[in-house]
Amino acid sequence: MNTNTLILLFGLSRTALEIAKKLKKQGYAFTLVDYDPSSLVKAQKEGFDLVVCDYGDDDALESLGIAKNVGFVFCLFDDDVHNVFLTLSVRAIDPNVQIIATTHTKDAVHKLEIAGASTILDPYQITGKKIYKLITQPEVIQIVETTIFGEEDVNMAQMTVTEASPLNGMLLNQYSTWKPYNMLLLGLHDKELTKEFIFITEGHTHKLDAGDVLVVMGSMSEIRRFKADFCLE
Repeated sequence: MNTNTLILLFGLSRTALEIAKKLKKQGYAFTLVDYDPSSLVKAQKEGFDLVVCDYGDDDALESLGIAKNVGFVFCLFDDDVHNVFLTLSVRAIDPNVQIIATTHTKDAVHKLEIAGASTILDPYQITGKKIYKLITQPEVIQIVETTIFGEEDVNMAQMTVTEASPLNGMLLNQYSTWKPYNMLLLGLHDKELTKEFIFITEGHTHKLDAGDVLVVMGSMSEIRRFKADFCLE
């Protein structure tokens, strides 16, 4: 992703500040935004500028660059109601912008999906549907890795099973294969079921075939080692 792409972080929460620090270190262009003027002092104490904006006003949102040069909008308020309303407002202005929203309750997940969130960071569960949405949007993977995983060397990657791979024909439930590697297998995108992501907890008896795409999470060194050992692309 181009570091010149503007990112908006709405809501001066602890999560927003952590993301801002990581984006700053990576050299990304971003703007912190909140509707509460009292957040100005808090932001300044943390070394950041902040724009006070009434996100219920479309003109105010457009003045921030939405529908122009904003590539990502993070909805990071501590209150889910604000995140849902902001998602609705932004999506109405720009149907193409990537909206990444956090949720603090299970009930808000569905509301954010309906409102138009591209990616929902749900602390309660990671579902196959969300992982499938991530792997079909490479830029979202990159920005989530940068902001959420940050300096911890935790990466999400996808690898294709080749004809020559020892994994070709193997069942997902053969866990001994993954144990020597410090990484987590999330699931796979089956080449024959082009629209379906099979989560690891749901596909234990699934047979791997050449062309299947594995989705894993772990350190980059372990991912590379696994990829090399099993002739993956």
